[in-house]
Amino acid sequence: MQIGKEAFLRWWDRLLCAFFPRRCVYCGAVIRPERTVCDRCVRELPRIVPPVCPFCGHEKADCICNHKKQKFQAICAPFYYENTIVKAVHRYKFEDRDFLAEAYARNMASAVRREFSDVSFDAVTFVPFTKKQMRTRAFNPSELLARHTAKELELPCETLLQKLYETEPQHRLTGQTRTGNVFGVYEVAPDVSLDGKTVLLIDDIKTTGATLSECAKMLLLGGAKAVYCCTFAIARSQKK
Repeated sequence: MQIGKEAFLRWWDRLLCAFFPRRCVYCGAVIRPERTVCDRCVRELPRIVPPVCPFCGHEKADCICNHKKQKFQAICAPFYYENTIVKAVHRYKFEDRDFLAEAYARNMASAVRREFSDVSFDAVTFVPFTKKQMRTRAFNPSELLARHTAKELELPCETLLQKLYETEPQHRLTGQTRTGNVFGVYEVAPDVSLDGKTVLLIDDIKTTGATLSECAKMLLLGGAKAVYCCTFAIARSQKK
């Protein structure tokens, strides 16, 4: 008896899951073969829902930025950086689970379509690594997210920036010193033409926005018309 291709693929997927259980892309819990997200994450993920402040990416109910302008035009993200999303980012970045980028990028692309529906982008780019970082890390998390997000949005992903120097990781610094830590660190990559382009800049997490703002500044100085940003998660500001 012959079976159809789709039935065979379902059977093969279930066989693989018997030896390598399917896990939730966010928390890592074992789930049924046909699922990608567990029930708990479906209910409890810290989603950012409209209306959203374009200046900081928070829900407007959580916004305390007072519309402080950054170098980028606006920013969005699907999640706050808290609870399960912290675990998800750690698994992705520090346990070398590069395959998670595809699922995370789908969330990011949805946020871009929702928040920037009236924007026509020419290219997607990302916060770059130095050459040393590229030699010592399995992959650049921002670049992989950018490439998958670009694919979802049917846009070209281009390497528009380069990082010149090693810096202290931003998460180890206070908000006051993060801007200085990235000042002068990035420049437009050689042989790149930015004239009049509208660029979507991708990173994994936004905290103060210092890195994204510095990258956006260099893209604008290089001739870009406008820079919008999207990250997988945004650190929620603490109200004073």
